[in-house]
Amino acid sequence: MREINTQSDKKKDKKIDIISLLRFYSTKWKYILVSVIVFMILGGIYAYTKSPIYEVQANVLITDNDTKNDFLRNFSMADMFGGKAAVDDEIALMYSHTLFNNIVREYQLNEQYIVKKNLLKKVRKYDDSPIELIIPQEFSDTLTEPVIFKLNVSKSGKVDVKMKKDRFSTIAETKDKTFPVRFKTSYGEFVFNTTKYYEEGESLNMTVLVTSYNAATESLQKNVMCAIPNKKARVITVSLNSTSIPFAEKIVNAVVDGYNQRGIHENRVRNQITADFVEKRLTDLTEELNSTERTVENYKKDNNIVDLTVDAQYIFTKKGTIDQELVKAETEYEILEMTRELMNDPSHKYDLIPTPYGAEAAVEAITEYNKLVLERMKLINNAKTNNNAALRTISGQLDAMRDNINATLDRSLASARVKLHDLREQMNESDSRLGELPRQEREYLNIKRRQMVQENIYLLLLKQLEETNLRIANAIPKGQVIDRAYPLEGQANLTKVQIMILFFILGLIAVPVWLYVRDLFRNKISSRKEVADSVSFPIIGSISKNKSNDRRVSFDYSNETAETFRQLRTNMQFLMAGADNKTIQITSMSSGSGKTFVAANLAASIAQTGKKVVLVDMDIRNPQIAEFFDMPESVGISQYLIDDNVTINDLVQKVKSESNLSIVAGGIIPPNPSELLMSKRVDMLFEELRRRFDIIVVDSSPLGQISDSASLNRVADITLIVCRINHTTFAQMNSLGELSLISPLKRIGLIINGVKPSQIYPH
Repeated sequence: MREINTQSDKKKDKKIDIISLLRFYSTKWKYILVSVIVFMILGGIYAYTKSPIYEVQANVLITDNDTKNDFLRNFSMADMFGGKAAVDDEIALMYSHTLFNNIVREYQLNEQYIVKKNLLKKVRKYDDSPIELIIPQEFSDTLTEPVIFKLNVSKSGKVDVKMKKDRFSTIAETKDKTFPVRFKTSYGEFVFNTTKYYEEGESLNMTVLVTSYNAATESLQKNVMCAIPNKKARVITVSLNSTSIPFAEKIVNAVVDGYNQRGIHENRVRNQITADFVEKRLTDLTEELNSTERTVENYKKDNNIVDLTVDAQYIFTKKGTIDQELVKAETEYEILEMTRELMNDPSHKYDLIPTPYGAEAAVEAITEYNKLVLERMKLINNAKTNNNAALRTISGQLDAMRDNINATLDRSLASARVKLHDLREQMNESDSRLGELPRQEREYLNIKRRQMVQENIYLLLLKQLEETNLRIANAIPKGQVIDRAYPLEGQANLTKVQIMILFFILGLIAVPVWLYVRDLFRNKISSRKEVADSVSFPIIGSISKNKSNDRRVSFDYSNETAETFRQLRTNMQFLMAGADNKTIQITSMSSGSGKTFVAANLAASIAQTGKKVVLVDMDIRNPQIAEFFDMPESVGISQYLIDDNVTINDLVQKVKSESNLSIVAGGIIPPNPSELLMSKRVDMLFEELRRRFDIIVVDSSPLGQISDSASLNRVADITLIVCRINHTTFAQMNSLGELSLISPLKRIGLIINGVKPSQIYPH
């Protein structure tokens, strides 16, 4: 049951906190209203000046359109490009500097035309600019920083032009010209002319910004987004946000088309390398085949061989299997020789290498080699210079890989030679069985077999050349355009209504957020509630700010501060219940809290009730009471404590302006105040004061700095600690609780100084 009640209390406290918070913010409604108005004005300005932005996108499917026969899988250079395309690599190709630089140059995106509509609004023009600029040749290539042209066209058609590096630096200018304006500068001659969108008789304020091609390229690369919307699909989405839908469509389509054209070019280059290699081998092989055919014809003619006998054909049919394997093995050997020849040809040092049939051990190495060759080609195409570290690194890697491939090919050739040797041994065994055949027929069959090998190789290469030429003629890109550029529905940025709603919300929360942030970094108490939450001591009274800023409060009934002292006086009666409770010690946690102000005015307020009151200045480190009441600084506490000849009569001074009020000044500042306050004469002093006066008010030193107040606890009946709004820190309030445990004070009460009247009298 106890646990339930505790939880209920917590919920109740939380509810009270929320209500208090809402009540607090309700007092700030004027500030919130002003905040809303200001933010709505700012929102209106922003909505007016901000042009709507639209998103345009296109979708491209990355495909592999190469079709290969069995021979191409074993020999063709295109084999290495088979399989699923790496979509991430294709995105990198789309983002290539070369592609975007070409787009920038084609559409002159390094030139920006901005028309100033009025004092607040500026609009960028794309294909509808009223003015066009013709710049000197190669100007944008040599430009290192942006150049700004300011154009002012009057209604009469007079044109003023300024060329600037920034807002304050003018390079050149011309005035009172008419279109076309020829503007000669140190960079060359610039020409401004009108377009079909120019309206005569209308004034025009315009800015033309010219940047380098490289800077414009980098800017375009940042604005165009290439992403994979679905990781499982090979689809790339190309998008661009712009205030002009036609412009965005044009650029997005240009990116897609540029990527596809580059893919077509690369496919043609790769296939052309294969075609050149095959054509060279066909040329050599044609000569060899023609020579062999001539040899066959001459042998038949010289030896009168018309056809083989039936017996001979029967015998050769039996060894046909061996002969076919031998032809196949010799074909493989020839292809290996051709590949190694290409590897060792200096003119083809960094060209793509075919994957040879019969060298399975070298397939993986050749594939990796060719990938690195492609990277080198892309680096050469994209890099501003070929002489760079990355290119040298790749070339070194290729040299090392080529040595390894050569070694692998040598091993494959050695293996092929062993295979040929075995097959030839089998063939020799078969030939021995044909020993009874005429020598001329045997020789003739050997020549025919060589011819067959050459014909097989020739047919394979011829087929390869035809297929390669077809791919060159019908080269298609890897990217299949699913959707050409199209605008998405709605704006990419906020609409005017959304902007106004957003700024309205910002206006509502701005003041609360500011107050919350301020409160977050605040380390000083700001309200009576914060004091009550910090310590468990009772709050005896709250002193409002004195509007007159006078230290002495006027105790007329129209004075709000005086009324707070009357309330404090009344509340103290409950704390001082008992005949012997006369001495009130007033202290604080730090100087500047207003303890002397409270002590003096509290003593004056009590004196007005007819009681005899004495105000004792025990803050002998910083005595202020005499000065407070404009009393002469004569004999004080410090002299009384060190001089036995000084009596109480010498100390007590009557305040002329206040009947029933006397003071005891602090005197001179001693070097050892703590030791003096421990003196027995302090006890003697207060015993005598208790006999003479009804109430003793003691202004002591701050608790948080020195121990004087704690030492006076023996003579005090109650202790009032002054906390000041926006002065006393939370740390000091926490230390107050700890201090009361270490050195218990009698009947502690809190007085809050500097409180706003609205907090004292809440509505």
